Amino acid sequence: MEPSSILQRRPGAPQEHPIGRDRAPDSPSLSPIISDAALQELANAPSPPDTFLSQYLLPHQYIAFILPVTLLLGSLFGTINGNRESYFSNKHNILNMLFVKNGWGWTTLVFLVYLAIVYGKALIREEQRTQDRTRTDSGESSAPPRSTAEASQPAVGSPVNSKVPSDVIVRALVRWGLATAYWWIISQWFFGPGLFDRLFVLTGGSCSVNGNWSQHTCRKQGGLWAGGVDISGHMFLLSHAWLFLMEELSIFMNVPEALTAIQSRPAAKYAVLNVAGLCGLWWWMSLMTSVYYHHLAERLTGLFFGMAFWAGTYVTSYKVLPFPSMPDQTVMP
Repeated sequence: MEPSSILQRRPGAPQEHPIGRDRAPDSPSLSPIISDAALQELANAPSPPDTFLSQYLLPHQYIAFILPVTLLLGSLFGTINGNRESYFSNKHNILNMLFVKNGWGWTTLVFLVYLAIVYGKALIREEQRTQDRTRTDSGESSAPPRSTAEASQPAVGSPVNSKVPSDVIVRALVRWGLATAYWWIISQWFFGPGLFDRLFVLTGGSCSVNGNWSQHTCRKQGGLWAGGVDISGHMFLLSHAWLFLMEELSIFMNVPEALTAIQSRPAAKYAVLNVAGLCGLWWWMSLMTSVYYHHLAERLTGLFFGMAFWAGTYVTSYKVLPFPSMPDQTVMP
């Protein structure tokens, strides 16, 4: 029987350790750094136990820790920097007025464009593959000519050509709808004012113009909204939107073929870059919020509510519920 080791041993031949084999002729003999017995002991050693986080988080989900780190570093910089003014300390800066003030609208826009281009084209290609298989099974010899890009795609069975579920767009829209409902309840309407406004009033806050329970209405009428715990709505919105978009782009962190696939498809490439670019903008504005706006406790509370939806869905329930489930990892651009 031949030995199973990759390095075959010849009977009767002197054995040289790889290190000793490559030494200079006049150098002293070298002994193995690690003995065979030690290597075998290491191979048989039990794997380290799963950490608490690894029981719940997928590898790509550790990126979420960027948000609390950003908040803490931004708060530290703001404390050291004092009240020094900058372009971003002015709440009327263009990024805040144009993008953050309409944050969920921008999030919705880039996501729906991404959904239409990437998911839509994936379903069209899946339908074409189904038709090709039907023609092949029926014995038809004629087939429509394939483009150069299609001909260069990986073979059937690879992640790029895995079967795409027919309801993949419906599932994605449901996930977006749930994220939108959560944002609406927290910041816009909860049987009247949003949840943040209600918490502000419950903690002693009020409007100087009587009868106003909404921050937006109070300030619109020239009133002063003060006295309670003013949870950072910016930090909530930015973290909630960032986590939602990053999860929906998770295929590009988990499947290397996905990044390769977009290189030959400009429309899909720009749709993905739009989402990634907005994620970058949301991260930057969350850093500016940490540096210039609100107290630390108000930022932390806003971040808590921003991460709560992600923790309750993408980290837990979406992994076990059959619908809407996690973002599909077979949808190639």
